Amino acid sequence: MNAVILPRLVKKLIREARGARTPDFLEVLLAEAVARRWFLSNKVPCWRTPQHPADNGRYSLLFSNGRKAIVVPAGRRRISFDIMANARCDYLLIVKMEDTYSGYVNGFFYLFDIRKPGNIEWRPDLELLNTREMDTFPELRAEPGNFRLIYFLQSLRLLIMNDRKAPPPLKS
Repeated sequence: MNAVILPRLVKKLIREARGARTPDFLEVLLAEAVARRWFLSNKVPCWRTPQHPADNGRYSLLFSNGRKAIVVPAGRRRISFDIMANARCDYLLIVKMEDTYSGYVNGFFYLFDIRKPGNIEWRPDLELLNTREMDTFPELRAEPGNFRLIYFLQSLRLLIMNDRKAPPPLKS
């Protein structure tokens, strides 16, 4: 199922990408927006990062249990274990863009899937590694009871905390 980004959001992301150091950052912001809409359409509460594109340790998405993910467009970038660990991310999500405004989450890696023993700065070619299927993604398997209520309460919690650090998991 494809997720579509509205033109108004695209304009906002274009403005946000102007402050980035890398020219491909707009592609990454669009992929992040697609991933977020894809998860929300699958009833998985998630929020985007409040960090500026140039910030070190920047993550892409935050899930309700406090886990973070970095999103990359398929075939566009390489990423290292060190970058993911610095951002304290558990997942690397690969987004397949159908066109500029739509796409879907194609697969994922755990942090340790992209590690090469003895070299934390090694950047694997993500096209050569086999991605894990989204059917096995932990956040998709843990369906919340009332999506809207959990999304509202967690959004309120993040607003109060100013979202500088990932919150601890909610106790069930």
